[in-house]
Amino acid sequence: MPMALNIVIHGAGGRMGREAARAALEDRGIAVVGCLEDRRHAAVGKDIGLLCGRDGAGVAVSAELPAATLAGAVTIDFSVPAAVMSLLKTLPPGSRGLVIGTTGLSDGERERVAATARTMPVLVSPNMSLGVNLLYRLAGIAAKRLGRGYDVEIVEAHHRHKRDAPSGTARRLGEVVAGALGLEYATAAVHGREGIRGERTATEIGMHALRGGDIVGDHLVMFAGDGERLELRHIAHSRAGLARGAITAAKWLAGRKPGLYSMDDVLGTTPGGADA
Repeated sequence: MPMALNIVIHGAGGRMGREAARAALEDRGIAVVGCLEDRRHAAVGKDIGLLCGRDGAGVAVSAELPAATLAGAVTIDFSVPAAVMSLLKTLPPGSRGLVIGTTGLSDGERERVAATARTMPVLVSPNMSLGVNLLYRLAGIAAKRLGRGYDVEIVEAHHRHKRDAPSGTARRLGEVVAGALGLEYATAAVHGREGIRGERTATEIGMHALRGGDIVGDHLVMFAGDGERLELRHIAHSRAGLARGAITAAKWLAGRKPGLYSMDDVLGTTPGGADA
C-alpha cells in the first residue's frame, strides 16, 4: 500500500481551513501532520478533528511547526495575504509543495510567491473548485468565439464576511475574458456603475460584487448581444467542493519540480480557455 501524503493546513482555524482539514482527514491517502494558525487565534491548541466536527485526530492547531515537518509535507493555505507572506518566510526551500487558495494577493505579493516557486512547487488558484476551473475555460472559449460584439458583465456574490472584492474568482474570470478579447484586464474592468456615465463601450468588462448572508459563492458571466444573451454560472452550495479541489491539487503537486502551477495544470486544460 502506498504511503500517505503528508499535509499541513495553514489557516486551519478559518472556514476554508477547517473544510480542507475535514476533507484531508476523510481521505485515506492523506496524513494531516500539522495545522497552523495565528498565535492569537482561538483555535490554537485545539484538536483539528474536533474543530471539524469529527473525532479527535491527535493533531493540535499550532502557531508554528518544526522545519522538518514543513519540508516533508505539502502545505495547503487558506488564510489572508499577510499570513501567506509570513508562511513564505517559514517554509524551508525544497519543501514538497505549497497550494495557495488565499485570494486578494497584491501584485507585489504575487511576485514573492513566484520567487518562492523557484525553490519548490507552488500552485496558486483563486478557486480550487473543479467546476469553477472549468468555468474559466468555458468563459474564455465563449469570449473568443463571440468577440467584442457581445458585452461582458461578471457578477459575483459571497457571504458578508468576505474581505476582498471583487472575489479572486471573478477577477480571474475577468482576466480570462480580457485575454480572449485582446484586452488588458486592468484597463477594461469597470467596477460597478453610478451616475451619468454615457454609453457602455465595447472594450469594458463590468465587474459587480454582492455581499450578504452566508452565500458560499455564486459567479455569473453574462455575454449580452443584440437579440440574445448567453450566461455561464457556477453556484457553490458548500465549501466541500473547494476543499476537495485543494486536496486533488496537493496530490498532483507532490513530487513536481519547482515552479509556479495552476489548476489548469491539474486538469490538463489550456490557460485562458483557448479552444484546443
